[in-house]
Amino acid sequence: MSMPIRNDKQDQLIAELGALWQNQKDQLLIPKTIQALDAHYGLGGKMAKEAEVEDIIKQMFGRLANSYPILTDVQNKKILDIACGSNTSKLPTSFFLGSLFGGRSVGINRGYTALFEPWFCRILFELGAMPVGVDFGDLEQEVFIHHRVDLGKPGALDFLPDRSFDGIQDSRLFGSPEFTAQFHNQADRLKVAQEIRRQEQRLLKIDGIIIHSDAIQLVN
Repeated sequence: MSMPIRNDKQDQLIAELGALWQNQKDQLLIPKTIQALDAHYGLGGKMAKEAEVEDIIKQMFGRLANSYPILTDVQNKKILDIACGSNTSKLPTSFFLGSLFGGRSVGINRGYTALFEPWFCRILFELGAMPVGVDFGDLEQEVFIHHRVDLGKPGALDFLPDRSFDGIQDSRLFGSPEFTAQFHNQADRLKVAQEIRRQEQRLLKIDGIIIHSDAIQLVN
């Protein structure tokens, strides 16, 4: 059984996230979503064990706020999360935390980490969007639509139809332990980033939104 978030901690997180939107209807979605993440995925216990999980939640909501000034606009939107994270990612060294959090390092070998769980797709699902997650790790128990994909292979996303997504993000691939272990060379990582950028341009609807893209930043 997961350890619940203490009321004061939960209230603090909800208050911070709620401040990102001015609309009262939007603000009411925040406690509902956080409580659902706790009930379904043990968010409170994972935050207590790894404080950086809270940073991830704030980061994902922050990206939504930058892309959707009205949060309810995400409802019924089909949103692709490339390298969405999984339930099998491990954190072998503190280096990867440094790449995610601007040099901040835990400095211990913890093995499995909740940092790379598919939090963005889970958040979107609870908000009423239609998330689609792609990742090479285990997503079998997740309720959102997901596909197991090796993003290191050219054309790995060719099975998805053109102009089929209202929003797209990629943000977990280039800092993930599995990817950095597979692609040591920066030139090889750049090739993958170029391929993902190509796919994002193909898959996004004309009026769609790039919520966040590490691939575009790397290519640029």
